[in-house]
Amino acid sequence: MKAFCTSVLFVWFLSIFIPGCGRNPTPSSGSLGNGCSGILLSGTMRDSLTSQPVAQGTASLETGTELSTTPLYIFSPTQSVATNAKGEFSWCVQAVTYPSVLVLEATDSSGKSYPPYVQAVTTTTDLGTIPMGGCAVACGLAGEVQTAAPATITGVVTSTPAAATGTVMPLFSMRALDNSKAADGSENLWALALPLFPASTSLTFSTASGTCGGTAPFCASYTLSVPAQSPVYPVSGGTMQQAATPIYMIYVMPNNTAACSPPFGISTSILLATPGAQLTAQAAALTNCR
Repeated sequence: MKAFCTSVLFVWFLSIFIPGCGRNPTPSSGSLGNGCSGILLSGTMRDSLTSQPVAQGTASLETGTELSTTPLYIFSPTQSVATNAKGEFSWCVQAVTYPSVLVLEATDSSGKSYPPYVQAVTTTTDLGTIPMGGCAVACGLAGEVQTAAPATITGVVTSTPAAATGTVMPLFSMRALDNSKAADGSENLWALALPLFPASTSLTFSTASGTCGGTAPFCASYTLSVPAQSPVYPVSGGTMQQAATPIYMIYVMPNNTAACSPPFGISTSILLATPGAQLTAQAAALTNCR
């Protein structure tokens, strides 16, 4: 666990924060009623250069769980919904637990991905119109692009001495979006799951024997597609985006948290997601499984 936390902190300190070109999400004039008796989450994705609807988009609700007594929260998707032809999404959930975030991801017609947009949520939330893209007005700065070819991560999950089923997630770490702090005053870190939907083949795994080449008694391979631009997130007066290529780590968790000990596995690979990169993660191992 110490090695994992140290790696995540290292990844976060590699990032440099810059303003997000003054882009501001605009409030929607639509009603949030719609007969929802729970929590309504909605918004509209539009290309930040053309203002055209982003039809190939997904909005995901992710919930975080604190990793032991560390200031690190691991997030995983709980529900998701696709945008319609107008770039709109709207769905009703029964409850939102703390901490939770909305993650907006999308690809353009050529399959290139927009930077994800992430925002903390606690109650009914209408994000309004969200300008998706790496540029505003024009792509004029050095290295600035509107969309980028996603990176692909392949790897293997192993389990010993028994087979296991569960979830595999590419995590991107950042400061807590609500500026929350741990009991000792240190900043909380949120590790958000940022797989591209539906480009990733699956977030689930089921280890089996006979395919591991002698490295472990049970294993399963996976392929994940991830954005090659760092997320955009709201701040007072606009948005921010890390001025760095996103770095991912792989986290795996059994469906039954009591099935293995410890109840998670990690790949210690530092995966630099440059556009179009083909990345291979070191094996993520689940141990003492039964």
